[in-house]
Amino acid sequence: MSCCFWRRLALVCLLAVGALASLGFGPPVLTDSGYPPLRLDPDAVEALLRVGYRPAITASAATVVDIDANQTLYALRPHEPLPPASTVKVMTALLTLQRGNLADSVTVSATAANAPGSRMGLATGEVLTVEELLYGLLLPSGNDAAVALAEYVGGSETGFVALMNEAAAALGLADTHFTNAHGLDDGAGTVSAADLIVLSRVALDDPTFARIVATQHAYVAGRSLTNTNQLLGLYAGADGVKTGTTVAAGECLIASVTRDGHRLLVVLLGSQDRYSDAVTLLNFAASGWRWRMVALPDNALAWEIGADGRAYRLRAAAVPDVFLPAWQWPLVQPVRVLDATIPLTSTFPVGSLRLMLDGQVLATTLLTAWQGP
Repeated sequence: MSCCFWRRLALVCLLAVGALASLGFGPPVLTDSGYPPLRLDPDAVEALLRVGYRPAITASAATVVDIDANQTLYALRPHEPLPPASTVKVMTALLTLQRGNLADSVTVSATAANAPGSRMGLATGEVLTVEELLYGLLLPSGNDAAVALAEYVGGSETGFVALMNEAAAALGLADTHFTNAHGLDDGAGTVSAADLIVLSRVALDDPTFARIVATQHAYVAGRSLTNTNQLLGLYAGADGVKTGTTVAAGECLIASVTRDGHRLLVVLLGSQDRYSDAVTLLNFAASGWRWRMVALPDNALAWEIGADGRAYRLRAAAVPDVFLPAWQWPLVQPVRVLDATIPLTSTFPVGSLRLMLDGQVLATTLLTAWQGP
């Protein structure tokens, strides 16, 4: 259903909370034929309202995706082709990692050393390792490092750009066209917010890439390098990915935040205040959705009386966490199903735990008996 639907529903429910409370009735309910009514308490109504709210940002295009849930939480013109700025360096780094060797030595050409714009400060004839150049590419966003790596991998920047576009096609990046290895404006290069989500997911699967983009400061090849991504250290869990700024592109940002083992990716293109926009969208996602583990509640459901008259503690087997809008969690019902043919003294599973929402099974895990009185 659309965000507008949920927002209208939340507003109706929020008004109903106060009205019904004043009359002495309980909270509003959601009903569906064939299932018991699901009661929305005031906290759940407020959480529902937050999901329906569309945060205001300055960016021309943006996307927020929970990576593990593979769910888009916010999208603003996600497929609009826009100037990329230095977000293209994610592809430059990815191709280098796929085709190069971190320990290889690269001699810096005059072309690379004289690349305009942001630089790590390379000199003609200087020799650095591929890994050192990757730090120069991804922390200070060095255009000189981008050209040096492009020449190392592709023989020339032109040859490397051809490889970049081949890789983009293989990943299904339909809105993307690369024209250089660094992202400086030329009127022809494009990316989209949705394409950068796909590209960043692939790049972050490489542990070297993930390690470098999460680094705030590094001393590399006699240079003190600082990451241009100011979200690192500013927002809890921030661990990447890339900034970009040009006249045509405006302020761009690919932001990664990992909490409790789950990653959110935010892409902003054409922003006037990328960090404010990023925090707005990250807070929107954090308040509107929740990951939770499947577990037995610490109440009577966790205990069962056996045929011998003794009380046995039940244990739920570990399963992947469940991702839901925050407003739905108060409506989730744990249902315990025990197999009467299996004694609680058995070492085998004695039943299952199901998480139910409005008659639907969200997750199931096995139950075993592991503790007596």
